[in-house]
Amino acid sequence: MADIDPAPWSPERPPSQAEVWRAETRRGSATPGLGSRPQAHTASPGSPTPRRPSAAARSAPRPGLLARRWSRASSARRILVAYVALASAIAGVVGFGAALQPNYGSLSPLGGIAIDDLRAEPSASLWALDLAATLAPGAPAECLRFTTLDVGRGLVAVRAESSRSLGFADDSVCSVVPDGFRARIALLDTGDGTVDWVHDTSSDLDGGGGVAITSASIVQKGERLLVNAADSDSSVVESLSLRTGDVMSSTGSQPWSAENRFAAEGDVVAIGRRSDDGLTYEYELRNASDLGEVVWRGQGNPTATMIALDDRLLLGEEGTRQIRLSTGRSSAWGSPINTSLGYAFRGGIVYAPRTAGTGVTTTAAGGFSAISRDGTVLWTSDLTLRGSFSLTRSCLAVTNFRGDRLSCLDYRTGRALWTRDVGSISFAGSAPGQRSDDIYTVSTSDTPQVVALEGATGRERYRADVSSGSYVVATGQTVGYVLAYGISGSRTTMIAFDLSSGRRLWSRASQLQVSLWGGHPVDVGLDGLVRRLAD
Repeated sequence: MADIDPAPWSPERPPSQAEVWRAETRRGSATPGLGSRPQAHTASPGSPTPRRPSAAARSAPRPGLLARRWSRASSARRILVAYVALASAIAGVVGFGAALQPNYGSLSPLGGIAIDDLRAEPSASLWALDLAATLAPGAPAECLRFTTLDVGRGLVAVRAESSRSLGFADDSVCSVVPDGFRARIALLDTGDGTVDWVHDTSSDLDGGGGVAITSASIVQKGERLLVNAADSDSSVVESLSLRTGDVMSSTGSQPWSAENRFAAEGDVVAIGRRSDDGLTYEYELRNASDLGEVVWRGQGNPTATMIALDDRLLLGEEGTRQIRLSTGRSSAWGSPINTSLGYAFRGGIVYAPRTAGTGVTTTAAGGFSAISRDGTVLWTSDLTLRGSFSLTRSCLAVTNFRGDRLSCLDYRTGRALWTRDVGSISFAGSAPGQRSDDIYTVSTSDTPQVVALEGATGRERYRADVSSGSYVVATGQTVGYVLAYGISGSRTTMIAFDLSSGRRLWSRASQLQVSLWGGHPVDVGLDGLVRRLAD
């Protein structure tokens, strides 16, 4: 056996040019022919065997077109392509991350009210106030509920109501609360819990029993509070200074009966009452800035439509007439309109269901109408829409007769932007403080849920589990608030949920009443104290 040379094999060095020519000369050839073949190399015995490429190397694919182009590209071009690829990768990551980010909305708070954003269950109180003693001294605290009106800047006008009259208490002790406990109204700063002033309307009437404030609204561009109060014999409408609570203007004590009617919007104050002799029914138009003066008075039907717009009074029977606040003149307004099925006023336009008949014979005719200030019918919707309705941030939300199908009508045209099945619902609308265009519905199924629908498309965004009897009362930046009443209504529960996913954050059951005042969650206890909640 031949010895194995341990040195690695390498090909023989080719002969020099001179040696080639000498060899050819010896064979008698001058120049190598073009058709001459190279001689095959054969290993002689004892010589090392040439190495061949491996099977993997022989089967490896040849470089593709892209690889060949990349290998031929200049360094500058390679760097540019690398930067473009890196930028594309970063954009993809950012886009994917943005898709995973929660969507809470970025619009201004609806209604101009900023709502507290409590993501953790409230465990502390920032202040406590004995509101029962302030508004209804001597009345059992468990017999009271409080009604508020947001007037801006964290201020609320608050007054007491009877829990028994609202159906919230069956205890007989609540039937003997002190007379006139509903006569007071106070301005409360919900930021620090201070009471700016308290006004007692019983001193403005002729002394009948059971004085009660029946309504309150903001007039004079937010500078005054309009209050309507009555006892068993008389009534009074007065405007109070929001700064001091002093009476700035008043109708004085007027006769009152169960047939009295009242409506107010802006500076328009409309009053309906039976005449002194009881033979006719009269309507009055007054200006909130000077309630002692009657701008217009006329006779009408006690069941006539009475709508207070911010610059005129509408009275409708067979037709509708308008009385302008600025002149007191009466003129034709347009087609009959009836408020027995409700109406809404937005941006100088009246939205109402189309009706047939008048008074107690009024029925829904199908569809909804938008009517301008001057009585012009701007549009009429599809006649199959004849259920409930509400103003939302996005559109006029209306249901069909069965109430299981929701349509979003464009405020400008009445055209349905979208329609979708919603099942049985108890609520559909927007909420104070809302920063998105979502429309919230509350189902009445065995498992009640808040369903958030995208205002522009009707697409379902999420669902939030709630309790029976719930409705959406407000939303903060990231938190939605739902109030739920118990079977008897004697206690309320507040449920907070995430506005992007619907996930429940916390819930709080009150002893009596939990609510949102001036954008702040508050709790009213059996001790009559109101506490502002904080996390």
